[in-house]
Amino acid sequence: MLAMLRKERRLSVLLTGNLLSQIGDGVHEFVFIVTVLHATHANVALSGAIYFFRFIPYVVLGPLGGALSDRWPRRSLMIHADLARMAITVAFCLLLSSGRVGMTALALIGMSMTAFRTVFQPAFQGTIPALVRAEHLPAANGATQMAAELGGLVGPALGGTLLYAVAAPGYVLAIDAATYLVSALCIRHAIAVPALAESKSEHATPTRSTTLCGLYREFGANFKAALVRRDLFVSIGYSALCILFVGAALRVLIPTMLKGAGFADSMIGYAMSFLALGAVIGALLCGSISRDFSTPSLMSYWRCYGFTLALLPLCAISAPVTLAGCFALGAIGAFVDVVLPTNIQRLSTEANVGKNFSLFSTLANTSEAMSGAFAGALSVVAPVGIGISVIGIAVVAVGCVGAARAAIRHD
Repeated sequence: MLAMLRKERRLSVLLTGNLLSQIGDGVHEFVFIVTVLHATHANVALSGAIYFFRFIPYVVLGPLGGALSDRWPRRSLMIHADLARMAITVAFCLLLSSGRVGMTALALIGMSMTAFRTVFQPAFQGTIPALVRAEHLPAANGATQMAAELGGLVGPALGGTLLYAVAAPGYVLAIDAATYLVSALCIRHAIAVPALAESKSEHATPTRSTTLCGLYREFGANFKAALVRRDLFVSIGYSALCILFVGAALRVLIPTMLKGAGFADSMIGYAMSFLALGAVIGALLCGSISRDFSTPSLMSYWRCYGFTLALLPLCAISAPVTLAGCFALGAIGAFVDVVLPTNIQRLSTEANVGKNFSLFSTLANTSEAMSGAFAGALSVVAPVGIGISVIGIAVVAVGCVGAARAAIRHD
């Protein structure tokens, strides 16, 4: 991987900016959840409602992001998306400094950040093949995933440490705003001389033949086609259902559990970092351990993840045990994160692989949006710790049913 990065200079510049931006995103996520918990007084239902609104743009704009990146210059889309997110983050900093952050402001900030992320991500992923030689593409995708995991590892820990040191979240969040500016500059430098695919995009002009209704109809047609293929349907649909449960635990219930157990706010950041550290180690191990990327194998990893999640509340007896549990959860989750996209690729053709990934992204982000409301509803009928265990058991059940459904085609 290092040899590839030395040869592919433009990709190295792009990933440098992306890594810094991912670290800033980790800081942002930590500050955001801490601010949400303070604004709602650790009320799970209200916190879940804020996260529900935060993910709505994924549902509405998700099917359109890929089409937009195919019709407009990706370089310009990424730069403008980064600058827009920088401006939103600066506004968030000012609101935090003035103490005027309420639930409505948090929901609007979350929705705005998500909207520009739906523009940035398809353009970023579509740019990578144009920057590297074909034989380097797998290693380039691996390096991109490692940058995301490292950002998730360093960002929350950095946010927790800085918040402990300065006790002013507005100043901590300024780091995120700076990383977006650096990322925009790296994009501008890395794609200063457009590659062939990007050059075509730069000279292309949007046509009126593609309408919003037409794009949504195409998305719906691909969804119906995916329903016919059992393995593909199980991989995408059942994984999205697992994400509905897991999102509620990761985004709301686990931080609330830590707060209820008497841990400091910085502990939430450390727990998020240990989740990411486990994901980094798991991603490194998966390539050497896993040889089966089939749908039944994917469902097996989901069952392992659910079992570990169900046991996590038992780890809240002390900080070291809690962090160890988060590390294990992140490591097992990395196997899901590696096997899932590989499985979708193998079940797709060149003509529909992009649409299948767009379908999974939309369903997964829809589940993320609904997970906040699910967490709020669950908190009404059960304590937070029990709710996390119930979610883990539900994931195990989905994995079992999914494996059984996938096995039917072999009977």
